[in-house]
Amino acid sequence: MSTLHIFSKPLSYYNANQLENLIQLSDTLLLVGDACFAADQYRQFTDSVYLLEPDATARAIQVNSQDTLISYAEFVALCLSTKQSISW
Repeated sequence: MSTLHIFSKPLSYYNANQLENLIQLSDTLLLVGDACFAADQYRQFTDSVYLLEPDATARAIQVNSQDTLISYAEFVALCLSTKQSISW
């Protein structure tokens, strides 16, 4: 099982170098709130990047083929399917 990392701010808010050492390729990232604006930047850490659909929709974010939108119910299922979750 992997770790679920939940980000609520754009990548520029965090120290990307520090995150690089803490996020494994097998981990999953969930972007909520304003973090949805930076989906392409977060993909440098892992291919498993999800956006919370209500947050992306509220921000009028145009999704591309790499974006995976999930509902609140899928968010809960994602939390339950990982060993641990970390909110940043």
